[in-house]
Amino acid sequence: MSDNPFSRYNRQENIQSIYHYQDTEVYINKLGIKDPDILLSVENDLTYQRLSELHVNPITGRFGVAHLLKIHKYIFQDLYLFAGKIREETIWKGDTQLCESRFISVNLNLLFSKLKADKFFVGLNIEDFSVISASFLDELNMIHPFREGNGREIREYFRSLALKCGYSVDWSLIDKDKLLNAFIYAVDKDTSRLIPCVYAIVENK
Repeated sequence: MSDNPFSRYNRQENIQSIYHYQDTEVYINKLGIKDPDILLSVENDLTYQRLSELHVNPITGRFGVAHLLKIHKYIFQDLYLFAGKIREETIWKGDTQLCESRFISVNLNLLFSKLKADKFFVGLNIEDFSVISASFLDELNMIHPFREGNGREIREYFRSLALKCGYSVDWSLIDKDKLLNAFIYAVDKDTSRLIPCVYAIVENK
């Protein structure tokens, strides 16, 4: 288990999560796996395969809520019943509360309405694209629409969005810890560390 307080979800309420097997922190899954280490290994294998498929054939859409849900469902379809479904619990990472579940839909709609008004960032040079994208990614990360898999879903969604703008994105070009720390720093709306991360992952500057 990572010592990073932002590395795992938790809930303030001392009640059973609807997403976990009784008296465990193991996600209910289609394969009936109850060992957390085995589940993590299987999840990594299955989602890696689905993400590889999406790299070749990205899911098309209008970059709204429905598009976001389709991407998450595709990535996690083999394992979780909540694939493609907005979470119904309010969760925390470390001391940071993510968007309350009851406000997720309205906040997503507001964010995507702004994205549409900004013409999906099409036509921006790399500097402007990096700045506005960092703010967008920060907002989407704080909404954290799903009970699990937000990072993978957000990265694939953004990769597809960047393609629409004519930019090729490779997330492996940035150190994972550096990216994580940039997102943590951006909790207070300071994207100064996230902007260079976005710049770094764009291959065709």
